Amino acid sequence: MVLWSRARLCRNLAGHRFITTREVEKKIEADFSGAVALPVSADNSKKDCAVFRKIDDAVRDIAAIHRLRLKPLTDVPDWKMIEYFERGVITENLRNSKSNEYSGVLTCAGTAVHGFVNERHHLVLQDIRQGFQLDKAWREVDALDDLFSTRLKFAWSRSFGYLLPDSECCGTGLQLTVRVHLPALAHLDELKQISNACLAAGLLMESDMPEDPLVEGFGQMLSISNNMSVTESEEAVLEKLRRMVRDLAAQEVQARERVLGDPGSRRGLYNKISCSLAMLRSAFIMTRPELFEYVSWLRLGVQIGLVKGLTVARLDRLHREMWASSFLGRFRGTAAEAIEYVSCARANALRERLSGVKLTFR
Repeated sequence: MVLWSRARLCRNLAGHRFITTREVEKKIEADFSGAVALPVSADNSKKDCAVFRKIDDAVRDIAAIHRLRLKPLTDVPDWKMIEYFERGVITENLRNSKSNEYSGVLTCAGTAVHGFVNERHHLVLQDIRQGFQLDKAWREVDALDDLFSTRLKFAWSRSFGYLLPDSECCGTGLQLTVRVHLPALAHLDELKQISNACLAAGLLMESDMPEDPLVEGFGQMLSISNNMSVTESEEAVLEKLRRMVRDLAAQEVQARERVLGDPGSRRGLYNKISCSLAMLRSAFIMTRPELFEYVSWLRLGVQIGLVKGLTVARLDRLHREMWASSFLGRFRGTAAEAIEYVSCARANALRERLSGVKLTFR
């Protein structure tokens, strides 16, 4: 039920300007401990250039240990930027900074993205792992932070920890995220209650779809993440998220048992799975929201033994291969043409790849 785990650490360089709210400026003024954090400069290009070069020097020093490389966004092809965004390895802010030659991504061995530079923060370090591997992701990003901390001076306050753009985010700078698949809870219309439980625990439930993430029909693949806070330690944040994910997994198992144990609910679920497979195997246009919705129900069908000729691992791999970036490498045309091109190419590929998949009703 856990698709992937991600740990991010946000940092700003001492002595260099970064975007702040007035609340943060007041905190800095009240507790000035040598970490020079200033409001945003009118000349962003000079600020970004100085930060980029300083971080690049640190990366070159670390490269022998960790094989890191800082690549400017202007050197990243458009289709690769889309792939990074779809995989959740860069943010919308960074994607919109494509023209800034002093924004960049930190790559390891040319593939995995381990962070980015000059997005909303000067430096963001991250690690993403398949499944529920939150602790491993945290240990990896913490080790990276140690390497950078010996080479860069970060904006830090004795009272408020690491200084970040928003007052509620000052502290550890740690953001943990787990992507979960909760189709049975969605089928029973219980996602809103789950979202409220997350909020009560200081966590957020979100989707990368532009529509309401808690409305059934947009994949039921949701992200649970912490609110960065000055009041919580890294271990406290980890334990809170671990506990929530364990609770959600138990609730999803119980929800599946309830659905399959009730004839009416079971028929409704079988119908969603059957219709999803039919659309995936026969559609000539397949948009991204449709892909998420249909793959979500089909994934549940595989897990409960209703779908034959397909495994969860194969379906997850197929899902990733159907993202827009997989089809845009050789595309030449306008952005409007790209949307139609990808939707048609995706549908063609799905019809071919799923032709041998069948349903077995019990």
